[in-house]
Amino acid sequence: MEGIKKKAVLVYVGTEPEHIEFLEELSQLAIGADYEVVSYLIQQRQVPDFKFYIGKGKLKELKEVAVATECDVIIFDNTLSSMQFYNLEKYLRVEVMDRVNLIIEIFSRHATSNEGKLQVELMYKQKMLPRILGQGLVLSRQAGGGTGAGGARRGAGEQKLELDKRTIRRDIRNLEDRINTLSKQRNIRRKRRTQNNVKTITLVGYTNSGKSTLMNALTDANVLEEDKPFATLDPTTRKLFLGLDKNVILTDTVGFISRLPHEFVKAFRSTLEEVRYSDLIIHVLDGNSYNVSKQYEVVLDVLKSLEVDDIPIITVVNKIDLGQNALFMEDYDKFIPISAKHNINIDVLKSKINEVLFENNSSITNSN
Repeated sequence: MEGIKKKAVLVYVGTEPEHIEFLEELSQLAIGADYEVVSYLIQQRQVPDFKFYIGKGKLKELKEVAVATECDVIIFDNTLSSMQFYNLEKYLRVEVMDRVNLIIEIFSRHATSNEGKLQVELMYKQKMLPRILGQGLVLSRQAGGGTGAGGARRGAGEQKLELDKRTIRRDIRNLEDRINTLSKQRNIRRKRRTQNNVKTITLVGYTNSGKSTLMNALTDANVLEEDKPFATLDPTTRKLFLGLDKNVILTDTVGFISRLPHEFVKAFRSTLEEVRYSDLIIHVLDGNSYNVSKQYEVVLDVLKSLEVDDIPIITVVNKIDLGQNALFMEDYDKFIPISAKHNINIDVLKSKINEVLFENNSSITNSN
């Protein structure tokens, strides 16, 4: 029997013109983490409140919404400071999360490999450390230099926070060391593939663009396919048959997202490096997404940060059986329209892959 879902209220504070799109994506993330979204609250505010991020009037309204909906959690689309977390939870009397917290929670559900679990734990620890530091700052301010029994109790609290801080920093170092060890092992395997003249292809794309479905269509990999953000977290590698004496492997990577948390980049650095050592990158677009152009730019920005300018890219527009929102994109004539689910134009894509990897076609250029 399926458990009762926790109720979530979503909040956006800011002046970005895309705030509706931001909240819609936050809603998809929340649903992907099995929350039931029961209400939204938006505040157009240029400068966040120092103590609560949200303004005092909207804060009172938010508390009324929380009580009326009996929500279990309030999720901000923004990134909150440690003190803001503390103040919000103290005032609202309900759990408060921000966008990064939500992404980490989704990742923790989908990590299956040892490295994936380590990377998620590293993200969590890196996110928690500032909150611990912030609690220490709150306690220091509350103490106000006072003495007596109350001061002694607060001193004990500060000592515990100092211990927590040291423990988390030690955990972060240990996790980084273990991930680095796994990264070195991956480097050894990569060198072995190069020596054996094995070509490598990496699938990249915005989360939920259909990379895993394409992986299955190309290789019969039986990778999990779900209509949820970040359904694939751990890289999956399979052989791709293009003909005799053509050794090719295909790797499915974690999906990207707008406003990628810096904790993500730091924790998944070793995994993302797989893209840098590819012979070919396949960029998968969700052709049914109304926001496909923005998602396209987000992925290109991440690829640019990975310094892959010298690697050829084939861009495919997936889900053409559902819609063609990508038709009006400037570079659409350079893309390959496909439906990975219904095996439409997969043979065309394989032909293009073969052309790029084995026919040394100089007309194939990078999409960046």
